Amino acid sequence: MSNTADREIIATRVFDAPRETVFAAFTEKEHAEQWWLPPGSTTQEWDAKPGGVWRYSTATPDGESYGFKITFIEIDKPARLVYDYGNEGEYAGDPVRTNVSFEDEGGKTKVTLHLVFASAEAYQEAASYGAVGGAKQALETLADYLAK
Repeated sequence: MSNTADREIIATRVFDAPRETVFAAFTEKEHAEQWWLPPGSTTQEWDAKPGGVWRYSTATPDGESYGFKITFIEIDKPARLVYDYGNEGEYAGDPVRTNVSFEDEGGKTKVTLHLVFASAEAYQEAASYGAVGGAKQALETLADYLAK
């Protein structure tokens, strides 16, 4: 058993697209913004390289804006991507380390998201806000984007 089992989310999906295409959807701005960001979101910074950052903000229906930051840790094209993801500003907490693997399955691509929260408490709080469903929904949104 993993020593992170009480603070991790794992979501997997097979996409009907080549591995290089799916990898690009995560690591190229023009693709990532199309499926990752909710409508009305704005990118402030994009530098997809190890140590680089993607900052974006999302507006809520009541006019508030929330900032998010992704720090790219490892980019091993087209097999693996590792990044830290978190909120910025007054709601900032410890980032979530996300490992994404891209496996070729005969022209299709199996993507596995492995999110590891800083603590079991952080996982429980995220789970209460729908983080498990959110990971699966992200893969669903990516599937819709790739189908276009």
